[in-house]
Amino acid sequence: MLAELDRILKEENLFLILNIGIDATTDEVRSAYKKLVRVTHPDRYQEETLKKKAEAAFKRVGVAFDTLQDPLMRKTYERTVEHKMTPPASAKSTTSSPSQQSSRPAAPKKPQAAPGASESVKREQADKHYQAGKEFERKNLLEEAIREYKEAIRIINDVAKYHSYLAFALDRKGWTGYAQAEFKVALHFDPTDRLALKHYIPTAGKQSSKGFKWLGFLKSGDSTRLGDILIKLGHLDKSQLQMALKQQGDEKLLLGEILIRKRFIKPEHLAQALIHQAEVLEKQEQEKG
Repeated sequence: MLAELDRILKEENLFLILNIGIDATTDEVRSAYKKLVRVTHPDRYQEETLKKKAEAAFKRVGVAFDTLQDPLMRKTYERTVEHKMTPPASAKSTTSSPSQQSSRPAAPKKPQAAPGASESVKREQADKHYQAGKEFERKNLLEEAIREYKEAIRIINDVAKYHSYLAFALDRKGWTGYAQAEFKVALHFDPTDRLALKHYIPTAGKQSSKGFKWLGFLKSGDSTRLGDILIKLGHLDKSQLQMALKQQGDEKLLLGEILIRKRFIKPEHLAQALIHQAEVLEKQEQEKG
């Protein structure tokens, strides 16, 4: 137990504090946390020095769990760590010896964008990984597809479809929390991304399959409600809404698309309004139930 306390206190990476890999599921995060709570709880120790050490380790385990069990906090944290992590101690015993590794053929290296590559070259390379991911997914090779989508995002992070397709593949693998975080990122970059709108569940983690299917915001019937929410959130004023609604009637476009095009709101404002709308609708549905 003392060795485990020392390990936790020395470790900085939250995944490795819990002794899990970066692709660990929500259930695996929770299971690892419960295991370490039993080891680090201060009440297990009588000696004052050990008790203080346990208290510090207990807090670090709690921070790791709070961060990694929340899809959005986890996504934010993952961006601060390297994509390739050192395997946790529990996995080292399954790692082959250097002699065994040397006998294996080296895996072909992926083309990667050079640090100084132009934007067009980077986008071209990222799109190749994205297209490769779609091809793998068509063949139901989900792990390969996920790897390609992640590589596309590594090269160019702000393309909504990279995140939404990664999310869809993750969801098919059963990694729901991670998938929902990616769907939300996709909506941040493009609030009209149809794949994300179809599958995003605003209250990720709850047993619900309705998500943005409730909204019907692609239809004009819900446009006024969306506009009222944007006003309530302080992103829009009534005169701008009236102008946009008139243009919507003339051009038959989405209200959000018009508001963004006229620069009345930013894309992230629309995403905030849609999420707020979905949460209100879900609350109403729960109250009816």
